Amino acid sequence: MNLESLYLHLPVTMQNWAIGVDGRRVQRRRYCQGYAEFAAAAHRRESLSETDLQAYRTERLIQHLAAAAHTAFWQRRFAELKIDPRSPDPFRELNRLPVLTKTDVKAQVDEFRNPDLNPRDLLSVHTSGTTGGGLVFPQTREMERVTWATWWRYRQWHGLHQDDWCLYFGGRSIVPLSQQDPPYWRWNHPGCQLIFSGYHLGAKTAPDYVKAIVDAQISWIHGYPSMLALLATFAIEQDLPLPKIGVVTLGAESLLPSQRSVIAAAFRAPVVEHYGQAEGVANISQCPAGRLHVDEDYAGVEFLPLENNPGLFRVVGTNWHNPAFPLLRYDTGDLVTLDADASCPCGRLGRLVRTIDGRQEDYVVLPNGARIGRMDHIFKDMVNVREAQIAQQGDGQIVVRIVRGAHFTAADERLLLDEFRKRLGRDSRIACQYVDAIPRTKSGKLRLVVKE
Repeated sequence: MNLESLYLHLPVTMQNWAIGVDGRRVQRRRYCQGYAEFAAAAHRRESLSETDLQAYRTERLIQHLAAAAHTAFWQRRFAELKIDPRSPDPFRELNRLPVLTKTDVKAQVDEFRNPDLNPRDLLSVHTSGTTGGGLVFPQTREMERVTWATWWRYRQWHGLHQDDWCLYFGGRSIVPLSQQDPPYWRWNHPGCQLIFSGYHLGAKTAPDYVKAIVDAQISWIHGYPSMLALLATFAIEQDLPLPKIGVVTLGAESLLPSQRSVIAAAFRAPVVEHYGQAEGVANISQCPAGRLHVDEDYAGVEFLPLENNPGLFRVVGTNWHNPAFPLLRYDTGDLVTLDADASCPCGRLGRLVRTIDGRQEDYVVLPNGARIGRMDHIFKDMVNVREAQIAQQGDGQIVVRIVRGAHFTAADERLLLDEFRKRLGRDSRIACQYVDAIPRTKSGKLRLVVKE
């Protein structure tokens, strides 16, 4: 019996104890051994001039190219392209490299590891693998602390602090699936979290979730947009008395406009968006003015135009704080649109992103090769749809999986299909499939578009 199986067989009190033990371990790993210095440095970088910020970025990239030069993959790539990792103009050298894909990395993962670093001093990190198998790679402890210092910097913009309690809705399996009665949540006291299971949330259990939120008297919620949007939908449908929340922070999934609207309405709170990924090649944070800023000091972020889709850009980045596994010009697979404004009323530096548009895989491909994205707009006015997923099947048919709300009717289906045909053409084969729930990925995320 492995540790997870053992945990799931423990009584609830012992499960809370086990989560607390793990929470204490995580807190010590993230926030001890100089974390305060990393946090102070992150805040100091906020006040840098553009010239000083660029000098910092240049120094980080010089050091990162030097680290990359010790790995088997980059040694070979640098030699092939005559890249000088010691150049005083590292961005010029970086831009001569081709874009690195996830396929490249996964096929040669060991060749990206830095042999100069002792594996026993490194952390093992894995991606969620929402579009296939995940990636497991090493990360320095300093990289983890820089990441959390950057994330807490953004949270502090919104009045949050590390000792604030949080209602957390993520992908962790903390409640046995066989459990039929509340509590569908567990306490992480060292991490100041009340963690809710996303796998037990439904129309029948929603009142239990709302009661737990009311009883907890915690004013910060953080989690996956799909989970909080589903809870918000149940609360509105059933007229459940949710308390007014101070702030809702969201991450790990693309935030759809329809999700933002229903979450803000149900919790009567500002909804704050954040973008990042395990590989640490880009970070985008929403400021109090509501604008999305690239954290230019965290990683080297590039926006490359997406072919045949004007206005859309691929997010490509360089993880210059992780010398254990250098990724140069790494394609995240994520897409954004850029803000036309060059500055923000908040006064912070950093390029501005208008919307984070999800992944390239979240786009439906038509027979002529055109990609149709932003499919979430179809559901903007579909108030009687609790959740939905678009499945593009091998024979070209589009199947729309729908979890119906309490007031869903045939008129809603006609409106939905009409909205699809407006975007995909009247000749497209589109069918509705009604389900009780949309399957999540192993990490608990909901994907809007799947290819089958």
